[in-house]
Amino acid sequence: MELPWLKSMIFWSILIIALLGIFQCTQRTENKKQASTSMYERLYQCAKELPTTQKSTLQNIQKQIQPNMTQQELMTLISSCRKTIPSQSTETYINAIKKLS
Repeated sequence: MELPWLKSMIFWSILIIALLGIFQCTQRTENKKQASTSMYERLYQCAKELPTTQKSTLQNIQKQIQPNMTQQELMTLISSCRKTIPSQSTETYINAIKKLS
């Protein structure tokens, strides 16, 4: 008795599990990479815009920042800064860029 649907289901299950495993490994590898200069620049821009009432957030960032941080570590600092200053809408940034001279 042949069950082609069972063979197909097993094949697709194995394929999906393999793809998910590859994706997880890729994510871990990416998070362990050294952070780029542009990520430090993003953190700098965010920290520069912090209001004076948020000195504790700035001090926390200053204590934790160091050279050769991983992308994941730097993203954590950027996230803590962004919680204090939420991002604006895309249109706001586009209009601000167009107004630059």
